[in-house]
Amino acid sequence: MESSNRRADYRVEVPGSYVREIAVWFCPCKNYVRLSAEELGRPHLLSSRLGSGRMVLSDLSIRGFGLLASIPQEAIDKLLSAKACFSYLQLWDPSADDPYGVLSVFTYNDLVRVAEKNGALFLGSRFVRFAVGSRLEKSLDFLDAQACGVSALAHWCDNISRGVAIAPGRPCGGLDMDNLLTEIETALTNPCQGGEEQS
Repeated sequence: MESSNRRADYRVEVPGSYVREIAVWFCPCKNYVRLSAEELGRPHLLSSRLGSGRMVLSDLSIRGFGLLASIPQEAIDKLLSAKACFSYLQLWDPSADDPYGVLSVFTYNDLVRVAEKNGALFLGSRFVRFAVGSRLEKSLDFLDAQACGVSALAHWCDNISRGVAIAPGRPCGGLDMDNLLTEIETALTNPCQGGEEQS
């Protein structure tokens, strides 16, 4: 096993600025192979950069995560008996070539710990399967994650654990039209990085 995989096998604390979106669907325990978008439906818990919901991804590894969800007490009481869930994590994954890079991961998880913590719902999960999007249909195809975890997270977790991850949205040399509003905000917040002064 590569050193990066060995390091990423340990859970890392996740900086909130690197979390773009989290969605959770509670589901039956089952050996999933394929799941359509229609069968999946809307998530039960959702937190996004648009401000919907309140969830904190407390820790993450290639084998699972810890998550704290601020939801009403009646919802906490109903979910304390949950055994499995699907999760969708969209994480900022910036690189020198793409300061706005994103890593998206969809998994089916065993919930190894579900508890009330400081008035919120804590979910401790272990990845059982991870999914890739079908190229032919609007569906997810599942692969085993129990043997080696979710390898797509190895490099990301390794960068976070070693403190070498690039800050999301770090200004680059040119203007990124795909992220124009973020570029404007960065330029207004850090005017000294906005480019050369006009003579």
